Amino acid sequence: MAEQNTQFPYAYQFDATLLAKLLTRYGTDRGVRHVLDDVVHAEVDERGDVTHVRTKESGDLAGDLFIDCTGFRGMLLNKRLEVPFLSYQDSLPNDSAVALRVPMEMSDQGMGPYTRSTAQDAGWIWTIPLSDRIGTGYVYASDYCTPDEAERTLRSFVGPGSEDLTANHIKMRIGRSENSWVNNVVAIGLSSGFVEPLESTGIFFIQNGIEQLVKHFPGGRDDHQLRRSYNRQVANVMDGVREFLVLHYIAAKRDNNAYWQDAKTRTVPDALAERIEQWKVKLPDADTVFPYYHGFEPYSYTAMILGLGGLDVRARPGLALMDDTAASKELRQVRDQAASLVERLPSHWDYLAHVARLKGKRS
Repeated sequence: MAEQNTQFPYAYQFDATLLAKLLTRYGTDRGVRHVLDDVVHAEVDERGDVTHVRTKESGDLAGDLFIDCTGFRGMLLNKRLEVPFLSYQDSLPNDSAVALRVPMEMSDQGMGPYTRSTAQDAGWIWTIPLSDRIGTGYVYASDYCTPDEAERTLRSFVGPGSEDLTANHIKMRIGRSENSWVNNVVAIGLSSGFVEPLESTGIFFIQNGIEQLVKHFPGGRDDHQLRRSYNRQVANVMDGVREFLVLHYIAAKRDNNAYWQDAKTRTVPDALAERIEQWKVKLPDADTVFPYYHGFEPYSYTAMILGLGGLDVRARPGLALMDDTAASKELRQVRDQAASLVERLPSHWDYLAHVARLKGKRS
């Protein structure tokens, strides 16, 4: 069941579309039958297993295992099997976004080599440079900002020329399904779970779900332990990412309005609250971050805490007893080398244009 992302942030939609095309080609090359259709109903037997889905044009399609990729609708898992959805919005309130595609001549304007996330009064704005345009959008909490206010803020942020661009408004379901694999239905992607795209983890969740399904692929109808193991791993990944995202807001120094002030008093997972107290006297390491795989290393936590500047943290006491002369020298050398490379290397746009020309010659 193909995931429909027509209302989702453009960068995510583009990446998910590429991944879907890759997997489609990989499967059909190996004999998989690809049916592109709309599912209108799913039939369930007395055990709670889906026996077949009814499509608009292709009739009934039976199967032993069904992958629910119906996006935020959760058509099979949440609606048909009635698996509960666990919301994260008590700690991550951003549930909406508005996006613009901004045409731009990168050869004239120059192209940044990174994505920027810029804090706003009710969330943050992403800015993603692409070859012929900038993808930008405002992720915000609807409790603090209306769609019209968010659109005006985004257009003002983009500047002249934005008034004629079409805005795409998005509602997001933040959280995860209680279990992503129930009976013979496995939810992958948005139907399994999603957190706001601050760390761009949407594709990561899809990839992880696929890898785990391969590792836990069932041998029959009664593989309860396989399902339990799969659900535990997928839940841990999403809960871990939730913790890391919540840290962005707790550790932020900004407190200039109700949204950012409330960020310091919103619900925090109990384990994260304990970790934060420990990090105040000993910065994160492998023993003190979220203990299960979730894609972020301890150094990411340290960089976040030190960069945002909103938590009162101290270095390990033992460091005060060490001579930092050698370390300071190394850091100066790194800084000087970076400055030299910036001067000598081609710009990001020039490099990508060069790669494109080489690719054109080979084809």
